[in-house]
Amino acid sequence: SYLTAPSLGTPELRQALEKSGILKDGRWLTEEEMEIEYKKTNPEWTPAAWPLGSPDVGHMSAADFLDNPTVGGSPEPWPMGVPRVLCIGEMLVDCIAESAEVKMGDPADKWTKFAGGAPANVACALAKLGTPSGFIGTIGDDEDGEMLRRTLEECKVPLCLTQTGKGKPTRKVFVTRDKQGDRKFEGFELGDVENYADCFLKEEELDGTWFYASDCVVTGTLSLAYEETRKTLMTLKDLCETLEILRVVDVNWRPMFWKQDEDEAKKIILDYVQGAHIVKMTEEEASWLLGLSREEVRTKPFSALKLLPSCVCVLITAGEEGVSYAFNKHGGRMPAFEVPVLDTTGAGDAFVAGFLHKLLELTDAWQDEYVDMDMDKLLPRPHYVPSIRVAKACEDRNLAAEAVLYGAAAGAMTCMEEGAIQAQPSARLVNKFYQVYSDDIEITEEERDFQLPDFGSGIKWTYSP
Repeated sequence: SYLTAPSLGTPELRQALEKSGILKDGRWLTEEEMEIEYKKTNPEWTPAAWPLGSPDVGHMSAADFLDNPTVGGSPEPWPMGVPRVLCIGEMLVDCIAESAEVKMGDPADKWTKFAGGAPANVACALAKLGTPSGFIGTIGDDEDGEMLRRTLEECKVPLCLTQTGKGKPTRKVFVTRDKQGDRKFEGFELGDVENYADCFLKEEELDGTWFYASDCVVTGTLSLAYEETRKTLMTLKDLCETLEILRVVDVNWRPMFWKQDEDEAKKIILDYVQGAHIVKMTEEEASWLLGLSREEVRTKPFSALKLLPSCVCVLITAGEEGVSYAFNKHGGRMPAFEVPVLDTTGAGDAFVAGFLHKLLELTDAWQDEYVDMDMDKLLPRPHYVPSIRVAKACEDRNLAAEAVLYGAAAGAMTCMEEGAIQAQPSARLVNKFYQVYSDDIEITEEERDFQLPDFGSGIKWTYSP
């Protein structure tokens, strides 16, 4: 049964709700009645099918459907609750040189194994910060794969989203580092780059309900090098657009992962980046992908933002030089936190996780605010889908800068220990570090000679190299 609608304050508001087709004669319409009313003005409309075989759960949210035992769900697979952020791509083993003197080909005891892979790093960092996250990727059916699964479990990232590459090895990447802690990717254990488990993420093993329950999807670009995983990622790109999920792409350009030549790889990556809402790149990657100078992307990050359709935010990292960022209405640059650097592996992934964790926290609070809507009392904001919510909330330059600065704090702290995931800090540690040291960071506001159209205005533009 459906309850009579409560007092709505003003006749004008009641009239607007009745006109919109969700209220009639003082009663909320059922889902079926709303469909009938909508078809009167949109006769060709039909209910959308659930992609990837996800069931129609009616009035129940997808998150409730996944963890509610009464409808076949279970809370057991979700150690922190149903994931709000899904991170998709590769998980691998980083073999880190024990010192700056170690080189490729040195004995195994000169290298230390750590769990890694950009999407998995982000998923684990988010979970440590308190944001429920999930990792979707294919892990090897071997001893190294078991080590990676244990790492996910220890970080409270659900294992039920992962796939197993039967008979496929886990990728091991050998990483050397200089005396400043900066790393260099040297190569793989096996010669064939396409024979590892992470090359085979299968679309048919995904459950669309995971995506209906999430607000955000994070991917890198290394997995685009491999045909089967690339096909799955392209399908999920379209699904994110259909479901209006916030899509985050961390551009990773590592030639050693690709069999395709550089021009073909650039074309594939650029096609995938189109339509992303948040894009993170290093200076080198932004220059390589978009044809801009490193100086330009560092000092004028909006030059990258205006080339990317549907993009809400561009983040440009430059290691010890700090980070530049651009939102629709403003941008800026900030120096890096000064910390003793031991190992920079995974610092960019921790930055992404810290930024997203704080961004979701701040934009949730913004969405829940009561605002003046020219009525006789304050009312809740209209509900915005995640991408538009982020764009509108981040028109507040202080809110946007706080999210970027928090990400920089998480990234800096990760550099102080070895290993991408092992070094990631907890929310308590990042909060304390941020509280003590953020006042020392001076943000330089970006100067602009043009204004982008409002996000969501319907204006579309496309970048072609």
